[in-house]
Amino acid sequence: MSERAAASPPAELDDAQIHRIIGGLAVAMFLAALDQTLVAVALLSIGRDLGDLDLMPWVIAAYLVAATISAPIFGKLSDQHGRWPMLAVALATGIGASLICALSPSMPMLIAARVLQGIGGGSVIALVQTVVADIAPGARRGRYQGWFSGVYAAASVMGPVLGGLIAEYIGWRGIFLINLPTGVIAFVLARRVLAGLPRTARKRPIDYAGAVLLAGGLSALMIALTRLGQGVSWIAPSTLLLVAAGVLLLVLCAWREHHAPEPLLPPVLFTDPVLVRCYSLFGLAFFTLMGLSVLLPLWIQSASGLGLDRIAILLLPFTLSSPLAAFLAGRRISRGGRMRTQRLAGSWVTAMGLAVLTIATPNALVWFVLGTVVCGLGIGMVMPATLMTVQSRVSADRMGIATASAGLFRSLGGALGVALLSAVLFGLAAHDDPDRAAGAAALRTALTSGADASALQPAFQLTFAVATAVALIALAIAWTIPAHDGRPES
Repeated sequence: MSERAAASPPAELDDAQIHRIIGGLAVAMFLAALDQTLVAVALLSIGRDLGDLDLMPWVIAAYLVAATISAPIFGKLSDQHGRWPMLAVALATGIGASLICALSPSMPMLIAARVLQGIGGGSVIALVQTVVADIAPGARRGRYQGWFSGVYAAASVMGPVLGGLIAEYIGWRGIFLINLPTGVIAFVLARRVLAGLPRTARKRPIDYAGAVLLAGGLSALMIALTRLGQGVSWIAPSTLLLVAAGVLLLVLCAWREHHAPEPLLPPVLFTDPVLVRCYSLFGLAFFTLMGLSVLLPLWIQSASGLGLDRIAILLLPFTLSSPLAAFLAGRRISRGGRMRTQRLAGSWVTAMGLAVLTIATPNALVWFVLGTVVCGLGIGMVMPATLMTVQSRVSADRMGIATASAGLFRSLGGALGVALLSAVLFGLAAHDDPDRAAGAAALRTALTSGADASALQPAFQLTFAVATAVALIALAIAWTIPAHDGRPES
């Protein structure tokens, strides 16, 4: 079967019903994706107010770690208990966590609340995309997945700008308080459109041991990556210990998944080379998206010292290009366009945009805007085509866990992008300082005060060169994914 159209889901729903469901879920998707980067520009305000600047990076890392872990767990549970019950739990968790974040009197409490918020947000994103695969006819699934890929991309790149503006004019606690009415609206809309969908009556055991091993392994590795971004050495004993513990726990998780009667991550998903390559491509696309979402505002701020309103204007082309490309790519696929063509073109365009950023400066506005727009277009083209290929490879009873596994790689790739690119930036900016932690602290000072900003530009440009190399790896992976990848497994 050609990949032009992935066949499957139910034909019971008419266009009006599908559109109501899509509209109801779009708010939930936007809210969950926005929370990933909403605090990026406000981190310094949060750290100063709560009195612990050293813990600033954990405000983002805690969310990403929790989102990575929760996506496959809730995906599995939704295959057994239905989409709406699990989506309700995820939304309620996110709303409650947002209130705790807004009221947090200390940084540790805020970080703990961000973990809860990540559990809710990561699960919402995975479940929304699974519902689309459940209800949308195969010939039009690309259009709907394109819409949601666009919503996700728009929220991710808008997060730093909106968060900075809210923090400047309302205060950083307003970043979390705004989630309360938005979250309630998302809950009510999702309840209205999803409560009537069929709910499975089949009950199967949950692989709790696998969940604990997966959570522990991913947490250890992502904490190690985040510490690198704080200036901790690559070969520090604590870093090596975390990496070793993470690898060991993931190896034990893999062993457990091969022996569990109902594995959390069915090994069959990872024996299909097409699925493995798609998951890898998905992760690398979000490596770039999340890395740029955090680094671009810092880059502009360090070079120009502009206010957040001017930064928002400069980032607007990047903010709009990614969702626009995702929307158009989804529509093209739904009208007969080939997913392989979209993946390859998007991967090429992303690498070209990053290459432009390596030679651009925020003061050279034409090159800067061109680089960000081209990057956004490329990332947007890759997302719906890759997700649709994943969903076309699995049977209906594995749709939830297959989609959630894509969410796992998406969150893992995003966290990897933020952590590794930050680590490269700090390391390059502090290469003359024997104390890397002190160098990282000096970099944070320069970013906020504008002192010696011109000296930081080579470090930013070399960091974008590293991102370009990652984009070329993604292109190589996209090239190996075959065109005829639409036959579901038995």
